[in-house]
Amino acid sequence: MLKARRRGQVASEPVRVMFSMAMWMAAIVAPIQIMAGDAHGLNTLKYQPAKIAAMEGDWVSEDHAPELLFGIPNMKTEHTDYAVRLPLAGSLILTHSVNGRVPGMKDFPRDQRPPSYVIFFTFRIMVALGMLMVAVGLWSLWLRHRGKLYETPLFHRVALCMAPAGFLALLCGWITTEVGRQPWTVYGLLRTSDSVAPNALSSMAVSMTAFVVVYVLVFGSGIGMLVRLLGHTPHTGEHGTSPDHAPDILAARSHPAVVDPTHGEGA
Repeated sequence: MLKARRRGQVASEPVRVMFSMAMWMAAIVAPIQIMAGDAHGLNTLKYQPAKIAAMEGDWVSEDHAPELLFGIPNMKTEHTDYAVRLPLAGSLILTHSVNGRVPGMKDFPRDQRPPSYVIFFTFRIMVALGMLMVAVGLWSLWLRHRGKLYETPLFHRVALCMAPAGFLALLCGWITTEVGRQPWTVYGLLRTSDSVAPNALSSMAVSMTAFVVVYVLVFGSGIGMLVRLLGHTPHTGEHGTSPDHAPDILAARSHPAVVDPTHGEGA
């Protein structure tokens, strides 16, 4: 739509339909994902409390806990520097009660604490991207209500910039999950250091190189194809085929011609 506007044209109907579908997905699915994340957080608080403490940057267990909007966790001093706190929000979000108790990192031995300085930030990036996607979905509903979904260039630019947001949020969530589980492979039962296979460095280097090469080829080709497709305006139908001829083509395929075996005999 931005390209069509630059050319002084109106976006084609397929473009408008696809954009409308994408905005419906953002408006409906993004809030559902927030609710799913909340349920997952309750589960993590119950079964992996050290991960929650590291994600939140909390060092001391407390009731009526605040939510740390920003800070820099310091594993050496056992303190989160430059913390910006929202009163009571930590307990409310994690336990659904302002009186709920939120665990702190000091509740766990030093060798069982996840690296808070990593997942503290990846978790917040993930949440921020999720909130932005919800905001885009709500914005699209407002524009749709006013009949301006296809005539608002600023919104189109924002939607374009948000295209990789889902993938980035997924990566940050994966990092939060895997790093936050450390030092455990199976939480509380099997340490990562005990589950490492005795493989030589050379064999690991070869396998990792193979993984990198395969993934670069697969994802590189896929991304290249998507970029090429995005550079062209969608069209309807196939080249050289008119929709008006579709019934005749289907009828011909459903009832193939029967050849008379006696045709041509006696000539």
